Amino acid sequence: MKRLSICLIAPKFEPSYWGREYALPLLPGDKRAWTMPGVLTLLAGLLPATHEVVLIDESVEAIDFEALRRFDVIGVTGQIVQRARMVEILEHVRDLPATVVVGGPYAAINEKFFAGLCDVVFVGEADQTWPDFIEALAQGAPVEARYEQKEPTDMSTLPPSRFELLKTKHYVSASIQYSRGCPFTCEFCDIIVIFGRRPRVKTPEQVVAELEGVRQAGFSVCVVVDDNFIGNKVAVKKMLPAVIKWQEENGYPLSLATEATLNLADDPELMDLMVQANFREVFIGIESPRAESLKETKKLQNIRGESMLSKLDHIRDAGLVTSAGFIVGFDNDDTRIFQEQVQFIEAASIAQVSVGLLVALPKTPLYDRLGAEGRLTDDNDACNFVPKQMSREELVDGCADALRELYSAEAFLGRVVRNVTSSEGFREKRAAMAARADTGGSVIGALVSSGIIGFRLARAMAREGMLWRGIQMYMREYRKQRAVKAMSFPVFLYLCALHWHHYRQTHLYARDNTERGMNIIGPARVEAKEGVAKNHMADV
Repeated sequence: MKRLSICLIAPKFEPSYWGREYALPLLPGDKRAWTMPGVLTLLAGLLPATHEVVLIDESVEAIDFEALRRFDVIGVTGQIVQRARMVEILEHVRDLPATVVVGGPYAAINEKFFAGLCDVVFVGEADQTWPDFIEALAQGAPVEARYEQKEPTDMSTLPPSRFELLKTKHYVSASIQYSRGCPFTCEFCDIIVIFGRRPRVKTPEQVVAELEGVRQAGFSVCVVVDDNFIGNKVAVKKMLPAVIKWQEENGYPLSLATEATLNLADDPELMDLMVQANFREVFIGIESPRAESLKETKKLQNIRGESMLSKLDHIRDAGLVTSAGFIVGFDNDDTRIFQEQVQFIEAASIAQVSVGLLVALPKTPLYDRLGAEGRLTDDNDACNFVPKQMSREELVDGCADALRELYSAEAFLGRVVRNVTSSEGFREKRAAMAARADTGGSVIGALVSSGIIGFRLARAMAREGMLWRGIQMYMREYRKQRAVKAMSFPVFLYLCALHWHHYRQTHLYARDNTERGMNIIGPARVEAKEGVAKNHMADV
């Protein structure tokens, strides 16, 4: 069997809300990406150690295309928001001697897009087909041009990820995956297309082993990148005690974050277990404050029982920070929806939000319905359908205006403070979490870190020609926060660094530029796939 040299590439992302590209240079150290691409480390872990595997995350390091000549296999993976860069990379490597392969979320729903750009395409899960392909290639046996697993992956058979192959010092947080699949049937979502409706999970032992690997790699924050962490509530309740035990034995070394559906609020026992396991934050897909829009897209779990605002209060009272995703462009949305979204977000005091355009992803029920209605278009990457109650221009401009309003310094920092101060239960739970997870950090170290953030933020504002205006903007807000004693100055500076990213996205680059504004808004709910950071204000 031949020893193969294999290079796996994750393309860079365009700046996005969850990527926080403009906040990263403000943080201490040389941070270049918010969350590591867990798909690369898993693909490496699936292969025998006899092969050489090199991982390149373009968010962290540039691709040396000439150096790729030495590899036998070059693999590229990515999401819909990365597809343009995927094409550029594939065009660069198509004439190299390597076998070029493509996989990942976008290949799973639109394999035809890559016709003529690669030698092999992997459709859907590849935990069995990927190592089978490598084994055949190493033995000199014939390989297929297309691979698709016949059966869903048994998650209990997956090996640990190979974190050591990434330049971990350049990431803010690590990522692991506990489950795949979601029991719900949201019309726009491609998760049930790729992973199915029956959630499949790893064993508690696997999860603990991966968390230990994350700790050994030097991380203090880890994202469980499941699309619905609580898809199988029975299983997750059996898994969390093992994580709690591991955290207790190791001094709570990891702050955790994940994504879940709003019905988490209906299960106090589950929320308590998550907090005991040191989950600090959960991303919730709210999508819309309009019940008719939620019914239309079959997101019925959001409108069952209590109001959504009450459910969000329950999650906050349990000790969890909530971030959330919202979508505009449903058939039941008219131009009033933008202010309704802003009003709901302000009422819920959700600091970190994304408001994105609805996108019809191939193979989803939404795509099929709009295709049958003759409403799909292919002339715009951001909005690929004809809205029902407004023009595409009104949809794009309304979304951009809502984001600018939501990410003024006053609005963003105000929501943070209200989140922290409005719930006595939240304050008590967070105080207990802080007390048990003493990191041993010194006061001097915290002051140095905040000094670095403050200096770099001032330099960034000066480069944009708004140093004095920016200082006034933030100090005005700090005086308000200090009045309620909601946070320390170092924490406030960290929040200012996060806000600067959103401010730059919404105010400095989207203004008066429709095409750029559409790119900034981006397709709804696709950035959250495959380990891309959601909101990780876990230590605030």
